[in-house]
Amino acid sequence: MKTSVEEILEEAERVAIEYGLRLIEIERLENIISLKLVIDKELFIQIYGNSEKEKINLALVFSNKRLYGFDSEGGKYHCHSFDDPDSHVFLNERKSVKEFARESLMLLEKRGFL
Repeated sequence: MKTSVEEILEEAERVAIEYGLRLIEIERLENIISLKLVIDKELFIQIYGNSEKEKINLALVFSNKRLYGFDSEGGKYHCHSFDDPDSHVFLNERKSVKEFARESLMLLEKRGFL
């Protein structure tokens, strides 16, 4: 299912409002978008979308290191677990920005980051 750049941006805007995060638009082109949902100074959710490739990459980042992530491209999905962010766990469905943000915030709270 193709998701447009505008749909990704709109969902990120809703998530920012719901969770009290600051949304920063890094780059927006016709088919590509790069965003950050800022949680704290060095802690944010990175969002990258490419509508032409049906790609969305979501990463929870702390001090420039991925703590947790989800990637999808062309109907194939995998996540990078919080316990082993370099691993690939293949999944059958895509995560929304909202689902990823909710999971990320729960993991951060559970692990004492928040």
